[in-house]
Amino acid sequence: MKKLLSGIRASPAGVTLVALAIVTLGATATYMWLERWSFLTALIFTLSTITTVGYGNVFPQERSAEIFTAALMGVALAAVAVALSTYAARLIRLVARGADPMEQNRRALEQIRNHIVVVAEAAFAFLLAQDLRANGLPFVVVTPDEDLHSQLLSDGVPVLLGDPDEEDVLRRAGIERAAGVIVALPSDADNVFVTLSAHDLNPHIRIAARAHTASSVPKLRRSGANDVVLSEQITAINLVNTFRQQARMGVAVKEATQQLRTALRQALEAPESVTVSPRHVLFRALRLALQELSPGMEDTLYAVGRQFGREAVAPQLEGEQLCDAVQGLPALWTAIGLGQMRVAKCEDTTATLEEGECAACQGMPRVGQPVCNLERGVIAGALEAKLGRSVRTRETKCWGLGDSMCEFEVTADVESHEE
Repeated sequence: MKKLLSGIRASPAGVTLVALAIVTLGATATYMWLERWSFLTALIFTLSTITTVGYGNVFPQERSAEIFTAALMGVALAAVAVALSTYAARLIRLVARGADPMEQNRRALEQIRNHIVVVAEAAFAFLLAQDLRANGLPFVVVTPDEDLHSQLLSDGVPVLLGDPDEEDVLRRAGIERAAGVIVALPSDADNVFVTLSAHDLNPHIRIAARAHTASSVPKLRRSGANDVVLSEQITAINLVNTFRQQARMGVAVKEATQQLRTALRQALEAPESVTVSPRHVLFRALRLALQELSPGMEDTLYAVGRQFGREAVAPQLEGEQLCDAVQGLPALWTAIGLGQMRVAKCEDTTATLEEGECAACQGMPRVGQPVCNLERGVIAGALEAKLGRSVRTRETKCWGLGDSMCEFEVTADVESHEE
């Protein structure tokens, strides 16, 4: 009761409602005493007087009741005016709070789920926010930069002003319910610390970190990063890609097109003599053309394969160790139609897989680079999801490199990223 009374006293709206109730009940009791009315008749007359409805079905007979009615009108009108102004002011404040960017941002931070937490230096964080927004991915930016905070706030981007080194700030950014985090601060030491904090707060989260020096790559991986990008290396690759053997790739596409023409003619004239499926030749030509038109297509194919491996292939694998899991890949590989695979070698954290027949690249001309990025992604995604550890795959042999087979080197982290 004391808490209720203190709550009413602390609320202007509560005080107003109590005052109206006291006036209404007091007036009803007064009319029952002065006019000898029943409770219901007295209450109806009181309410019609306060609300100025005035039905006229009853009215005071005593002079004292008439005087009291006149006083009641004044008091009641004042009480109603105070009540309306109180609630109107509260309504205006609520509407204003809903339109306030800070309030909208606060609600967004509370409600966001399965998002990406961006922890990066100001300029890079702004670029990441643009790309994530363009791709429709939910995200929160954590920054100590007040200018960036104000800019993102005005743009309606969920943003948290604070030091990402502090675990409380990461918690407020929803790190414990996030799907991933991007760590790209100016200092490798800061990147390692934030990566370690994020992994401790959410062992299931996927962490992509930027390294400024090669020596920081293993440190970031040991701290819990699933993917580490060496910025200088990526820049060098992109710069070289702008001049990458475009004429040679063009010749390779022409050769694949000629192979498709030959395969189609054989399929129509003598189906029993067909040695290479036109479908496979078409796929190779398409893959070469995509790589020629888009230097970043390798990453796209790898990402698609990784998703396919995690969601479709991993549930079919058995075993909790790397060597047990890879034993199930050859049969699945054939069932998918990717070719013929065998496990050439496997140890605790490394394995070598060989494709004697590759449906995607067998017979492909030598283009100077491995081309089985989709397959590489399938292997990595399937083993990561099954083992709960980061898995890296590298294609060391490929028809695109001039080999007559494909070979994948698989490396799995020692420690699990799952609880």
